[in-house]
Amino acid sequence: MKQRWILRVRGYSLALGVLCALGACEAIAQIPPPAGLPKFVLSKSGLELMRRTQAGSFFDVVGRKSAIFGYENRPLEAWVYPLKILNDFNLAFRLEGYPLDIPGREVQVSITARPEATVFTYSHAAFTVRQIIFAPIEEPGIVMLLGVQSVLPMTITGSFRPQLKLEWPAGLMTPNVDWDEREHAYFLTEETRRFVGMIGSPAAEDIALMPYQEEPRDVPVRFVVKAPLETAKTEFIPIIIAGSVNGRNQAKATYEKLLHRAQQLYENNVRYYERLQNETVNVVTPDERLNTAFAWAKVGVDKGIATNPFLGTGVLAGFRTSGDSERPGFAWFFGRDALWTSLAITSYGDFAATREALDFLKKFQRADGKIPHEISQSASLVHWFTDYPYPWASADATPLYVIAHADYWRASGDLDFIRANWESIVRAYRFSAATDRDGNGLIENTNVGHGWVEGGALYPAHEEIYLEGLWIEASLGIVELAEQMKDSTLAAEARTNAERTRSAVEKTYWLPDRGFYAFATALPRSTPAVAEPGPNRAARQARLNELSKAHLIDEDTVLPAVPLWWHELEDGRAQSEIDHFGDAHLATDWGLRIISDKSLLYDPLAYHYGSVWPLFTGWAGVAAYTYSRPHVGFQALMANASLTFANALGYVTELLSGDFDAPFGRSSHHQVWSEAMVAAATLRGLLGLEVSDGGRTLRFAPQLPADWDRVSVSNVRAGGARYDLALTRMRFSSDGLVKEHISVVRREDGETGADSGGRLNRLIITPAWPLDAKIKSVTVNGRAAKFDLIRAGDAEQVQVVIENPVAKTEVALTGTGGTDVYVDPEALQPGATSEGVRILHSRADDSALRLTLEGLGGREYVLSIRSGRRIGEPAGGRLRRAVGQDPQLRVTFNGPIGVYVRQELTIPLSDQEK
Repeated sequence: MKQRWILRVRGYSLALGVLCALGACEAIAQIPPPAGLPKFVLSKSGLELMRRTQAGSFFDVVGRKSAIFGYENRPLEAWVYPLKILNDFNLAFRLEGYPLDIPGREVQVSITARPEATVFTYSHAAFTVRQIIFAPIEEPGIVMLLGVQSVLPMTITGSFRPQLKLEWPAGLMTPNVDWDEREHAYFLTEETRRFVGMIGSPAAEDIALMPYQEEPRDVPVRFVVKAPLETAKTEFIPIIIAGSVNGRNQAKATYEKLLHRAQQLYENNVRYYERLQNETVNVVTPDERLNTAFAWAKVGVDKGIATNPFLGTGVLAGFRTSGDSERPGFAWFFGRDALWTSLAITSYGDFAATREALDFLKKFQRADGKIPHEISQSASLVHWFTDYPYPWASADATPLYVIAHADYWRASGDLDFIRANWESIVRAYRFSAATDRDGNGLIENTNVGHGWVEGGALYPAHEEIYLEGLWIEASLGIVELAEQMKDSTLAAEARTNAERTRSAVEKTYWLPDRGFYAFATALPRSTPAVAEPGPNRAARQARLNELSKAHLIDEDTVLPAVPLWWHELEDGRAQSEIDHFGDAHLATDWGLRIISDKSLLYDPLAYHYGSVWPLFTGWAGVAAYTYSRPHVGFQALMANASLTFANALGYVTELLSGDFDAPFGRSSHHQVWSEAMVAAATLRGLLGLEVSDGGRTLRFAPQLPADWDRVSVSNVRAGGARYDLALTRMRFSSDGLVKEHISVVRREDGETGADSGGRLNRLIITPAWPLDAKIKSVTVNGRAAKFDLIRAGDAEQVQVVIENPVAKTEVALTGTGGTDVYVDPEALQPGATSEGVRILHSRADDSALRLTLEGLGGREYVLSIRSGRRIGEPAGGRLRRAVGQDPQLRVTFNGPIGVYVRQELTIPLSDQEK
């Protein structure tokens, strides 16, 4: 009997394949479904993270059209955009001879996260069950496959609460639940029968629905599936969730497709994420944590791309559970989130995704040029753009829209796309320009929208420095685009605007006596803002009373990082500002606070005046690298990268406490622009990769930690070609010389044909060396080459410009390697306070290495020194030497215990052999 059943299943699969090949997939529904699905090998796309479950840690399983959100060892919820199908989904297990169910949450022991699927393992002395959950990339539904190993026959119970609610704010429906005996599935419907959800399994039996004549009760819906021993070894038990905005038949067709093509859809997921890794930029460094975090960042960003049946395809902001609401974190479309994210997408070379993100926003651009701030997934079902305040709430999405187009053109050379969007780009630029109502060169937030801060103690601002940074870059972007579009008048106007605003920013915001740029200008208030409940409320209220009369909000914040990202501010002042980004008042071990903890406004639990955002951390990281402050940049980059492994496995959260390494409870634990900042700070910061001139100029300006002797980057897109870059360093202890070899190779498969940009006209190689290094020679493809030395920040850049590079370019630099320090970033500890050392400056000259450090009073820290020179005994620290290792510098910080203090150290250097 068992053999005949298996043959019937295989015959069914064969018949299905023939029918689909003939274009008759609708016949699927006429074929009796199998009770289980034959097991298949779960192939892998290449990325995988696994650990014991952590009760309360977020996880998600996300496709373009559907998603699962939940917390480990807790129930989950299911969405098919824009519908919430169900929540409180649980599994329970009953063994033959056992009188009670074993709740899944009590025996869920491990999670394995892969881009294509998430696997939970349930472990008991009598069984192991693996729950494989995946969201097929382009399908409106979810597939769960249960792999059962048991010593006793088992019955599995699935329970859930039906929802069938449209995403906020259009969620007013009354769901109905019916059990379909033939399909072994529940249908969730509402009054119009337009919106439908479906959940079931081929062998499921309903054990919960009451007869119609009974009084309704608020109890979970429950179904059971038997798992006989004779089939458990060869079959998965499938549980399918589907949704439709076009009635029951469409939901049923999707359900059947998910059921009968589960293996094919799973393997499609695997191939999709293989392509994402293999066809976009890959980074290999000596730090495996960073390599893994970068690869997962691309996945995390890509999962933010969603297709809504009413609105089209765009970029969502982030994910968390919705609980009893219909708001799953920020899983709707945000303008500024998509645009900041697009800078990372363009950097790692997914040009099609960038175009998709920009075209989505173009579709909803207001007639006067303003770009939407946010678009609900149910926007088409309510009067979203006219009756709600949210779509036009911000001012920054509009200049960011211009910036993202210019950034895309620089990298791709795709002038056809710019031509198609040119009228839209110019309208956006004109809108922002018109917001400078007083003609002082600073565009305004007042009566336009918030720039960054949208509430709390710093709100409202009149002219935020954040917004001015965007406006300068938007103006410079328009200059380049207008030149390509032969509009010299607009180019000249925009160039003037950029310089005028740059001058106004320096004049308005710089605080010379305090060494940083102010947050914003303000308009007088008739009454002070009221301090929100929280720590030190009286002090915050006193500060708000003072600010109510101020023209300038002179708070020390992270917001100047935005103009610094694009090198818009005066170099000396920028160096002082970056000192603030690196010190312990703004920087924690897990990222940067929005505001200094010395501020009277500071509240570590406040969304906009105390918390840590990976977004800000990414801004500061890129800014520090832009001004050649690699230690501050690397500290920020690794703070973000480390969050990949801390909570939602593989993903980076939205915001965390300013005092403890703990995300907010209402944080979107998979925040798309947080992922984007890991990618952007790696590529634009650490590696200094910049493509410009429409894909015709490639700049490689790495600022690597002192102990890194290699790095490689593949699939860098410049116009219509792709390039692989590699750097290796060889050190010779006998004479202190370092040889650095850099190769840039055009891939033979590089021509894509999708974009109009051609091959490189110019290659600029600009690696950073310590300030005491002496460059002796530079060769390009074996021949001596000219080079320039550019001193900036804490490093010296060796610049080599190669015109019309050949398919393979080899650059070799030889010199005395110079001196620098490094530390190994420690793994983040949940709930910890900041403890790590801060390297603010590392500057070497002919006589000494001079360090500016911060550390906790009373604590000793260990730094390593990499040098080809003789190192003397330091003033203010102890040197420890060991054969075959870099010398270690041990520094004890003198000051109050547990309080960060700053310390200057001088380590003598000489050119004698070690």
